[in-house]
Amino acid sequence: MTGLIAIEESGNLGEKGTRYFVMVAIVSRRSRQLLSTYKKIPKKDYESKFGNSSDEERKEVLTEIIDSDTQIVYVCIDKDNWNEPYRYGNILYQKTLETLMECAMSTAPFKDMKIVVDESRSIKIGDMRAVSETISSKLGKNVKSCSKVSSSSNKCIQIVDYVAGAIWTKYEKNDSEYFDIIEEKISLARESFRP
Repeated sequence: MTGLIAIEESGNLGEKGTRYFVMVAIVSRRSRQLLSTYKKIPKKDYESKFGNSSDEERKEVLTEIIDSDTQIVYVCIDKDNWNEPYRYGNILYQKTLETLMECAMSTAPFKDMKIVVDESRSIKIGDMRAVSETISSKLGKNVKSCSKVSSSSNKCIQIVDYVAGAIWTKYEKNDSEYFDIIEEKISLARESFRP
């Protein structure tokens, strides 16, 4: 059996804008476990995301995740934390992705996996694959494929967008309403906070 790790981020990589940068992985034994959740994503003339969905639509998608056989793993970086060595730009994305991959693979209840990451110019595909190979080798896992995908064409990434939005909203806006819905599915979280 080949499991799935789907990865998406929320927040920006710059010094200004958002204070928190969040990267999230959904870990699932099979992608079809997420089909009922995907069906709850509103169908519009444009790509539905956490940011352009109504309160009711967000809650419907997030509530459906509870009934799926999945785990949520995330890393949250406080860019105002001066003790955080990688706080901005591509290096922030790369180091957060590396940490998240290790966390997700270590909690995955399967050896063989497929990793899909939302498209980003912040890391080259070859570098991303090399990181996944290094981590999987260290953990005794087997990455069958590691690819960047467009969120508009990948159902799993669209679902992770809602989860990432819920987690980012908890930190950035101090609003845990959406986070509370999915909290029981969170198996591992790494947080960097201002001292």
